[in-house]
Amino acid sequence: MWSIKEVKNKAKKTLKNNLCTLIIIGLFMTIVIGENVVNKDSFSNLKIIYEYEKEKNTQEIVDSEELANEYLDKAMSQIFTGNMIGPINRYNEEHNITKGVLFTAFNVITKGQAQLQNLIRSIAIYEHKEAIASIILIVSSICGILIKVFISYPIQIGESRVYLESINYKKTKVKRLTYAFKKERYFSSIKAMLLKEVYKLLWNFTIIGGIIKNYSYKMVVYIIAENPSIKAKDAIKMSREMMQGNKFQSFKLDISFLGWNILQYLTFGIAGIYVTPYYTATYTELYNLLRKDYIENKKYNYELLNDEKLFEENDLDKYPDTYEIQRKKIKIDYNKKYELTSIILFFFIFSFVGWLWEVALYLFRDGILVNRGTMYGPWLPIYGTGCTLIILLTKFKPFRKMLKNPLLTFLVVMILCTVIEYATSWYIELTSGIRYWDYTGIFLNINGRVCLECSVFFGIGGCLCVYIVAPFLERKLQKLTSKVKITVCTILIILFSLDKIYCKIYPHTGEGITTDVENFQIN
Repeated sequence: MWSIKEVKNKAKKTLKNNLCTLIIIGLFMTIVIGENVVNKDSFSNLKIIYEYEKEKNTQEIVDSEELANEYLDKAMSQIFTGNMIGPINRYNEEHNITKGVLFTAFNVITKGQAQLQNLIRSIAIYEHKEAIASIILIVSSICGILIKVFISYPIQIGESRVYLESINYKKTKVKRLTYAFKKERYFSSIKAMLLKEVYKLLWNFTIIGGIIKNYSYKMVVYIIAENPSIKAKDAIKMSREMMQGNKFQSFKLDISFLGWNILQYLTFGIAGIYVTPYYTATYTELYNLLRKDYIENKKYNYELLNDEKLFEENDLDKYPDTYEIQRKKIKIDYNKKYELTSIILFFFIFSFVGWLWEVALYLFRDGILVNRGTMYGPWLPIYGTGCTLIILLTKFKPFRKMLKNPLLTFLVVMILCTVIEYATSWYIELTSGIRYWDYTGIFLNINGRVCLECSVFFGIGGCLCVYIVAPFLERKLQKLTSKVKITVCTILIILFSLDKIYCKIYPHTGEGITTDVENFQIN
């Protein structure tokens, strides 16, 4: 019988081989795909519909939002699963955290159903909300199942493939998540995963049988990741054979992670950054161990476990697969000496892109087309100022040296853009009494003027500008004659100046534009 200590020690070695890659994948699978911490059951939404209909038939319908919350909270608020819903909700309530990207991420991590709840919340005031909510639940469930089957399943297999390759290869890349999306692997992989979920769903009706069979099917995803051409029924039978006599020991293996899950609870899920890949690596090592025993004893269809390259110790950095296509690398010169006309055009280009971003964001969020910004024209100067200032800094030798360290560049750019945003907000409000943005209610904001998620966004955007976008634009602008560039710059400066003067007399305010007005009445 294998020992838990042995498996976990080997898992730490696998984790060490590709720590950065596996952490990134763990975050992706938790936040984007909804695996590892939540959404264990691909048909969980059907349970919500069942409970909703049951409630409707037995007593008076309660508010749809409260109903969804009740069942989701009951289903997912178990500390053993690593769920952080209690402390995070309390933190959000105590600090008035009600919106923002990080708030949404918390909801996804803790509940995995934030989008569904937002849909229900949006129709909560509708006259026939019970009927609408029922329809929304059904449609959401169907869409969720389709996404789960055709996108999430292949990605889960890709995740298992990455972990398998990490046993003996030290430079397995994140893009191996797409392993099962290859034409020859895709449908066979989906079929096997779907059949496994159907079996689990049926066994779940027996309660105890569902728990036992959950362990019986543990190795299916690894078997498919090794050989996607295996038939669905064969993969399931092989997993059952592999786990025969190992289910209780696997249960004890899960229990051994209870302390780690409590740590996640105490750290609001932050410890999960390490715990999630550690747990997955542990089961990958368990598969490696059980696979050897399976082949040695020549069990059912053992010859189908034939990817020996996965499990051979070698000096190669990555798995020698044909998926690796060598691409010609384009060298980007991010230390260019930009002309004055180019810098002026950069300001207007980035201001326009920022304006488009804000308009699109508001349209997507609230369904309303609004001319966002501090001016009437299609530009947001704060975006242009931030990006242009970063580009101007490349003229200084210390900053050019710093560009060799992308992480340091990101931190400096993030801090710089945060200072600019805070100063701009403060100055506009001081001189006009108008507040054009307010981050109150967003996680880690300072006086509503700046917040963590926007600072991170500006840091990423600024790095993209200095490393990629600005050099690319400069190559395109060099194709224009000096006369054309000077003419365009002159016209834009005149239009911008006229807009600025007009805004001094008639400030650009209104719903969706300003959030706090002291000296102006907004209609």
